[in-house]
Formats: sequence, C-alpha cells, structure tokens
Amino acid sequence: MKPIDRRQGLWMLAGSAVAVTALGARAMAQEALAVPGRTLALVEKSAGRVAFYALPDGRRLGTVALGTQPHEIAADAAGRFAYVGHYGVASWKAPGAGGSQIWVIDLHKRALARTIDMAPFGRLHAVRVDARGRLYVLSEQDSMLARFDDPANDTAPSRLIPVTGARSHYLIVRRDGARAYVADTLSGAVIMVDPEDMGVAPIRRRIGTAPEGMTLSADERTLYVIDRPSGTIHALDATTLEERARRPLRGEAVRIVTQADGRLIVSNTADKSLSRLDPATLVEQDRLSLDAAAPGLNLSGETLYAALENNRVAIVDTRRWALAGGFATGAAPDASVLV
Repeated sequence: MKPIDRRQGLWMLAGSAVAVTALGARAMAQEALAVPGRTLALVEKSAGRVAFYALPDGRRLGTVALGTQPHEIAADAAGRFAYVGHYGVASWKAPGAGGSQIWVIDLHKRALARTIDMAPFGRLHAVRVDARGRLYVLSEQDSMLARFDDPANDTAPSRLIPVTGARSHYLIVRRDGARAYVADTLSGAVIMVDPEDMGVAPIRRRIGTAPEGMTLSADERTLYVIDRPSGTIHALDATTLEERARRPLRGEAVRIVTQADGRLIVSNTADKSLSRLDPATLVEQDRLSLDAAAPGLNLSGETLYAALENNRVAIVDTRRWALAGGFATGAAPDASVLV
C-alpha cells in the first residue's frame, strides 16, 4: 500500500470542506428527489427494458421495451428525457459488433420517443449528461466518445472524440464538460480526454488490470478509480492523473459514488456489501452487508438506491447507514435515474 503524504491528505480534506459549502444547494435539490412520490427509472439489462417503480414501495408503474442488453442511463436536468445505450451482447467476451442505438425515452409518457443511430460505432455502454445538458455516449468497441449538444433533437453526434483505448468501458464527465475520464479495461488504464479540443493529447495512467468504477470528488479535483479484479481504490489528481494514494478494498469491487460531504460509497462484489470511505485517507469508516452484490448505485441526497444481482433494489438511508426498504425488479437491474 502506498502511504499518503500528510500534505496531500490535508489538501484533500480542505478541498472536501470547500466542496460541501459549494454543493449545499445542489445537495438540497437532490434530496428533494428522494422523497416518496418519486419514480425510479431502472435499466433491467437481461429483461431488455427500462422499468418504472414508484418510491418507496416499488410498485411497478410501467415498462419500456428496448432490446438486447441496454446498459447505462442518464437523464436531462428537467427530467423530461432519458438516454440509454444499446450494448447488444451478453458480455464483453461475446462475439459480434453489439448495439449501435441510443434509445431516447420520454420520462413523462414512459414511452420510447425515438432512437439515434450511432452506426458504425458499436457496443454503446456509458452515457452521461453534463451541466449544460450535453449528452456523452461511449462506444466500448471503437473507443470513441460521442457528444450531442442538443440531445433532445440531434440525430447525429455534434462531436466525436477518439479515446484511443483498447476497450473503453466506463465514463465520468466533469460538470462543465471540459474533461472526460474513461476506464479502459483491457489496457488497465484510465484515459483523460478534452471533449472540446482534439489538439489536447489524451493522458493515460495505468492503474492495474481492469479499472472500472470511477467517481470525481465533490470539488472535482480528485478522480477515484477502482481496479476491479484486485479490489484496489486509487486516488488520482484529476488534472494530471498522478497518483495521490491507493488502498485495498474488500476484494473485487465494481461501483463508487461520492456523497455531498465528500465521503465515498463503494459497492463490494466480493463480500456483497457497501463500504463508506474517508476521501482523504481512503480508510473504510462504515460497512453495510447486502443480500447480493450491487452492480448499480444511484445516490440522491442522503438516499442510495442499490441495484442488486438477486433482482432487487435496496434502499439505503445514508444518514443512519441502514437499509430503509427495497423491492423486487426484473432481470439484471443496473443503472437508474430518478424522475
């Protein structure tokens, strides 16, 4: 384990404190989404659909049939449209080009509004929306990042950004869209690109065997990356990708999110639990056992919705660090958005 320099730790703690103040209004807005009466729009990969569940009881309100293996989902700030990438094959080792569609879902009508054809780019996996409402879609097969500046109306990408990776799987985008971070699982690297300027050369940092889950600190100065097979978390400088710290987790881990106060929540695949980590030291502060591993995490204010491998959603109250409920879902629930 690489020791953490004391000055780095103090800097990171100070940055977290500043971020808590800056994000106060944002956290309050997110918390409003977590109250009863909201709806969770959940991707169910093996069922090939998005399903809508009333919160907190989990009553299913409807479904939208999509196709083979939809994966991640992102929604616009108004909660009108959501965007889902078509992965198209059962696993990354499966043969074939996979899917090349972006499904645009009308969240008000709970219906498919239209599709955007991304061919020839295939195996669309990660989707993100920045603070300006621009949509980012990552083609795993072609290591290509597409940006749509008006996704509600665009029929083709506004910009294509070559990531130049081997298997570009997971994506994080800064709120202003100035930088995008890609977990390139077959090369073992994290790749940072400038979506606006191809003249800025991508920066690569090899961190292990297969990086996957990523999150930015609340102030966006630190990028946290999980090397999934080794179960190691790395803290990288979000500007240079220089490593600040690393620490082993509880074995294989898959997803990570950032609380408004800066603390990190990690989904441990190996021991079917959640861990809460100090953002400066990466030391585990809390652990919560689950019925199954959680491949999907959706944090809204102080409520976490964890999609479990046993086809359930667990609702976690992060204030009490305790389960607050849950409900059954369709096959292979994963990413979700609140409506």
